[in-house]
Amino acid sequence: MRAAAASNPFRMSLSSEQYAVAMADLRRGIGLGQSAPALRQFLGRLEVGKAGIQQWVRSAEDLLRSNHPVPAGMLLEAGLNRWATSTTLRYLYGVALRLSGHLREAEQTFREVIAAEPSHADAPLALAFMLREQGRLGAASETVLALWRRHARTRMGDARTLRFLQECQRSAEAEEISQSILDGNPRDAELLSMTGEISLTLGRFGSARRRLRLAVEIDPQQAAAWLRLAHTHKFTRGDDPDLQLLEEAQQRTDLQESAALCAAFGLGKALDDLAERERAAQVLRKANARSRLAFPWDQHGWQRFVEVQLRTRVPLPLPVDERIIPVFVVGLPRSGTTLVASQLAKHPDVCNRSELNWIAALAAQLGPSPGTGALSTAAHLYRSQLRQDDTPVRCYIDKNPLNFRHLGLIAAMFPNARIIHCRRDLRDTALSLWSQHFAHDEMNWAYDFADIGAYARGYQTLMQHWRKVLPIRVLELDYESLVANTAANVARLFTFLGLQPPPASAAPPAAADKKPPRGPDAPRDAIATASVWQARQGVYGSSVGRWKAYAPLLPEMEKLGVEIPKWGG
Repeated sequence: MRAAAASNPFRMSLSSEQYAVAMADLRRGIGLGQSAPALRQFLGRLEVGKAGIQQWVRSAEDLLRSNHPVPAGMLLEAGLNRWATSTTLRYLYGVALRLSGHLREAEQTFREVIAAEPSHADAPLALAFMLREQGRLGAASETVLALWRRHARTRMGDARTLRFLQECQRSAEAEEISQSILDGNPRDAELLSMTGEISLTLGRFGSARRRLRLAVEIDPQQAAAWLRLAHTHKFTRGDDPDLQLLEEAQQRTDLQESAALCAAFGLGKALDDLAERERAAQVLRKANARSRLAFPWDQHGWQRFVEVQLRTRVPLPLPVDERIIPVFVVGLPRSGTTLVASQLAKHPDVCNRSELNWIAALAAQLGPSPGTGALSTAAHLYRSQLRQDDTPVRCYIDKNPLNFRHLGLIAAMFPNARIIHCRRDLRDTALSLWSQHFAHDEMNWAYDFADIGAYARGYQTLMQHWRKVLPIRVLELDYESLVANTAANVARLFTFLGLQPPPASAAPPAAADKKPPRGPDAPRDAIATASVWQARQGVYGSSVGRWKAYAPLLPEMEKLGVEIPKWGG
């Protein structure tokens, strides 16, 4: 029987009807909790039918698609006893191990497949995604880069590799291969836009500007490229060619709504740079009105969320893990969180992970009353995303400002966390918000001053609530004070984190950029927010009181009237 199967390993011996009956019986047995006998019966049918390897592969894939990884793994073990050199069966066995939670064994299996068949495309991708889920972003990126280098270059593979590296916050590695990708695709607008964004996050403004401008010239529907182009430099001349391009975009009738909006916000930014405030206000008013229609905000939903948080009992805290200190920089967006994080990241014992989206996702998954086990699992998962697999440090920053919504969960998961609460004059904050185009629905309240005020009132209520109920260390930092007396406030920040201020010559860590190229245009720490240009210019105070110049043009700002709460009273 074995000899017959081995002589024609790809045969599909069972008829479609026979296979359907056998698989239905197996699934029924699994559903009844009788996996082992049902699987023995199914394997017996494969043996009697002298099934070839293709039928084993199909059976395993069907079980995996049906979310039965354990029986699939047992079937694949039996298959590998027959066809020990089959990389297809071994790859599927790795998938079954991964889905069963046996991550170490899954990693070993995927690596065995890659070693036996370097051209195998699925195993490296499966390994990379698994490593990323574990927070091993460096190893995940290396795996994808090795796949990219080994295989024949395709446009899809190029885009997939760049996107994966961006998602892993490996902008320097993505930049290293960007030009090679563009050499093979010099007129690909999407790749130009992607690589332009990568250059922008690293502060390589010249490269970013060239790539993004070419992207919108080739394909004006590259919406994000319009907006990012405006953030590659400060506009100082009325004859700036990028300004002319943004002006021309306003006259076009062929732009899709997303591209038209991004170009309008980009033009508003350029006009503000040039102090043409009346025109800037006109352009931005129209852009915000269109955005508010396109992206409506549920004010009542926000109020319900705040009320639920006020009623929900904060979970009991987990035991403290002293190995790392999570640092959460929170507040309203555009209140100085990027500036604070970038100043802290200059310390060799601090790593800035930028704006992670894990806390909100974990809060949604855990619900209002998580048990200790679920809370511990969530804390471990989040900690792995902070720690990752680069050089360890003491403090890890998550500067997602909207984490203020979940400080109760943060205090329960990480009793030793440090919270830095950034405050700023609400009128300056509101103007800065209103001047930006945001890419996610959580910011749909930012397109109208009345909505900004309503959101700020909920924020105020929550911060006052957390102040009363949370036994967690919080430092208040006013943006205006930070820019007026930077050195003293940065020293205060380091003291709050239990760190000695670094020597003046200390260079910021490059955890995500392990071997950055040298030279005047070399990559630096990645900044992926709308503050990218400002954050590269050092600390300056010109944004303090900026709202006053717009007050006659935007009288709605005067009606905000929300006092940003202080933690200490």
